[in-house]
Amino acid sequence: MKKFLSLVLALVMTMSLVTVSAGAKDFSDDDSITYQEAVDVISEIGVVDGYTGGDFKPTDVLTRGAAAKIICNLILGPTTASALSASSAPFKDVPVSNTFAGYITYCAQEKIINGYSDGTFRPTATLSGNAFMKMLLGALGYDSAVEGYTGPNWSVAVIKQAAGIGLDDGNDEFVGSKAVTRQEAALYAFNMLQTTMVEYDAKTSVDINGATVTIAGDKAKEVENTSRTDGYIDDDNKMQFAERYFTDLRLTTDTTDDFGRPANTWRFKGVEVGTFAKTADATYTADVKLGQIYSDLGMSDKDEAAPVFVDGVEASESAKVSKGNDLKVSELKFTNSPVAKCNVGNGTLVEAYLDEDTNDVTIVAINTYVAEVNKVVAKTNSKDAYITLSELAAENGATSGLRANDEFETTGFENDQIVLFTYANNEIQSVKAAESAEGTLTRKVSGKSINLGETKYDFSKMYSVDGGESSLGIDSEYVVYLDANGYAIYVEETEYNIADYAYLRALQGSSVAFASDKAALITYDGKMKTVDTKEDYTNDFAGYGSELQIGDPKSEIVLVKETSKGEYRLKDLDTKNPSIAKAEDSFELRNGVARINLTNKGVTNASDAKQGTDYIYADSKTVFVVGTYDSGARENWKNATYRAYTGINNAPTIVDDNDSSPATNAIGMSYYCRNNGVATIVYLSVDEADYKVTGGNNDVIFFAFESGSKKIEDSDNEYYTYNAVVDGKIVEGVKVDASVKINNRTSNGSFSSNVVFTGADYDDGVITGLDSLSNSGTVTGINKVNNENVVLGYGNGSESTYVVADDAKIFFIDDDGTITEGAVSNIRRSDEDVVTYVLEDGQISYLFVQQYFEDNDQSSSGGRQELTSITGVSYRAPDLTLTLNGTNAGQNYKVTLKMIVAGVTTELGTYTVTGATGATSTTAVLSVGTLASIAASGGIYMVSCGGQNATFTA
Repeated sequence: MKKFLSLVLALVMTMSLVTVSAGAKDFSDDDSITYQEAVDVISEIGVVDGYTGGDFKPTDVLTRGAAAKIICNLILGPTTASALSASSAPFKDVPVSNTFAGYITYCAQEKIINGYSDGTFRPTATLSGNAFMKMLLGALGYDSAVEGYTGPNWSVAVIKQAAGIGLDDGNDEFVGSKAVTRQEAALYAFNMLQTTMVEYDAKTSVDINGATVTIAGDKAKEVENTSRTDGYIDDDNKMQFAERYFTDLRLTTDTTDDFGRPANTWRFKGVEVGTFAKTADATYTADVKLGQIYSDLGMSDKDEAAPVFVDGVEASESAKVSKGNDLKVSELKFTNSPVAKCNVGNGTLVEAYLDEDTNDVTIVAINTYVAEVNKVVAKTNSKDAYITLSELAAENGATSGLRANDEFETTGFENDQIVLFTYANNEIQSVKAAESAEGTLTRKVSGKSINLGETKYDFSKMYSVDGGESSLGIDSEYVVYLDANGYAIYVEETEYNIADYAYLRALQGSSVAFASDKAALITYDGKMKTVDTKEDYTNDFAGYGSELQIGDPKSEIVLVKETSKGEYRLKDLDTKNPSIAKAEDSFELRNGVARINLTNKGVTNASDAKQGTDYIYADSKTVFVVGTYDSGARENWKNATYRAYTGINNAPTIVDDNDSSPATNAIGMSYYCRNNGVATIVYLSVDEADYKVTGGNNDVIFFAFESGSKKIEDSDNEYYTYNAVVDGKIVEGVKVDASVKINNRTSNGSFSSNVVFTGADYDDGVITGLDSLSNSGTVTGINKVNNENVVLGYGNGSESTYVVADDAKIFFIDDDGTITEGAVSNIRRSDEDVVTYVLEDGQISYLFVQQYFEDNDQSSSGGRQELTSITGVSYRAPDLTLTLNGTNAGQNYKVTLKMIVAGVTTELGTYTVTGATGATSTTAVLSVGTLASIAASGGIYMVSCGGQNATFTA
């Protein structure tokens, strides 16, 4: 008895009837195969194989020629069948050169197949289910003439016989008139392997017009099997097809799979093909009463002690499957100490199996859990592709037992993808992508359900909520992930991709610059971009008769999505364009302050100031795109320079210039809020002649140039990496864009000296913009007075004493660019160490000391030797020539070039000179670029090395 309670369980069964494969072939399209057991066995024995591309193509239809090949493979075996050939054309449309000619000839000779009355076979035509069943019946020994498989009603007799012996088992939707698919052919052939063959008692030979015709007896009987092969498929003294033709194939029917389900295990040539669960006699997708199981199984006598398995582990309490028993599976004890009940509920696949011979029932419960893919590993020469999962904690505290190193061999998944999985016997048994729905949360019932809009989603037993169920907020946007039965198994707040937002500058049809459907955009990261659009949007965005400045009443921030054809779709958002007055104190954005004031009331915090009118809020996720121009320099908003900042703590400060006069050009502002009244993205157009724009990210960032890498290129960026200090912390491998913008001007990201900046902009982890730090400087030479004071410029003619702040950060950099943190007490006296400093309120807040230890650069042939002098200094652009006296062969010397003007020393660069071999003096030519003429202003240039100095003029 096979009772299927609901057709909607097909998807559940596909996922949960897991094959534990050992020798079975893996097809790239395994997930689309419905009859997995049949395909695995039939492909393993070579009857129906896959394609060279690694797929099986289960839904492709079978041709008549391919069907003949399958029959030959079944009867003769793949090796013998492949050697078949035709000496003459078996049918007029099947020449001997036809791929299937040998197979068709054999089947015709054995009277397994017939052609058409016009003498054709039509090998490329599709084959109906009826016709394929007729072929299989012929191979089993059934005689067409005797059984009535001829004449106008032949299909009726074929289907009656085929269904009677189970050739269509497993396909409850069999329609004989439809073309057979490849996986259906595999299923019917698989069933045939287990079907008993027949023969006829009597045969009579008669002469008809000179031809001898053998007429079979009128009744087919099962073929007996008294050979050693009896029991290979079924121990019944009968000859199953596989027991005659596939004697290397073995079936064991009294096994269980990892979930505890009664199962079949197939082996071929001693190697396991797989273990496959049998079809349950009753199936449920939620908790169920034991009395209901009794009724659905059609039992007439109770089972007092049915074993219960939950995810492959047997429960400590057995089930009493009896009439009217209201006890549910979930109420049975799973463990005795501590006492725990069976984890069964919504979304649990509960299967009941009845052995009608013994009246024994087995109950198996399989839970579906939810996880995130945390690693995707491609196939290698030694290992198949696989993924690992991170389980998302269920609200009820239950876990599958998943371990961090559990691997599941599969392809087609991505990192961070939400998936459904089953787990048993310390192994992931199945993984399936979770389907999802999005909407606004309108109702929630704790532990029971949620409503997104008008749609209700009941929770799965193993449901999980990002941030916990208590975090769910009415009117917020959520994504609900569903299990195979439509239960909500995971809920998280809708994420958005800030990269999909852009300011719409102009549209095709309104700008003569375009000749096709296009849109001009300012992207979230401050870049100007023109894209091809899917359609002409000029009617959708009224007002774009020309390019619109940020803040224009008709301006739009849009959601931009690229199609598969490389075109873009635009979706308008609820853009706000506040009118900013030109008067003083009418706008205020301050770094680190969440409130952005849009009017004088907001700036002065008037009692009647209103959110949304006089001020709005930003947070750590708000993106600011600021376009600056200077009308005093004859610039306007159309040629503004744009820069992006993420988070209010990185945003610039923008206030009026306090010149007591109205602005010439008011600030233009367009912004969008996804929810909660907090700005998601803000676009600003600012005239620096009227407003002061300062800062941005206030973090101090120091780069050790000696640690700089060569240019690195990947699919998205070109950049250099450095050891750095970011906001007081040492960070290795900081990425700097090869065309980083410094003070909004493009510069080379390959630094030639230690540098310190602020206001870093990041794009996908790469620094794309930096601001100079006005209260910083670099000098050569340092000396410690005490633990509170240092002398900068020591030994170089321009010394200044500074107080070191109590909370100052002190760092030391070696010749290789390695950074270590220290204290003032670690500072040594040196006239060569290069010092970069940052001042705050006149005191040193950061000190970066590049220490040069020439001892570390000595050759193995000698010790340190002090230089005696620097002579022969001359400059001819771009080369500087000099001679170091007292050098040691092979030793490296650091030469520092400085400019001294009005008592202020500026370091221009540091160069390395290697001591000449066989001489105590080394002449070097250094490429220093073009040096400005500063003699008229009393300036000089100086080179320093090893405590020696020499001056020159350019």
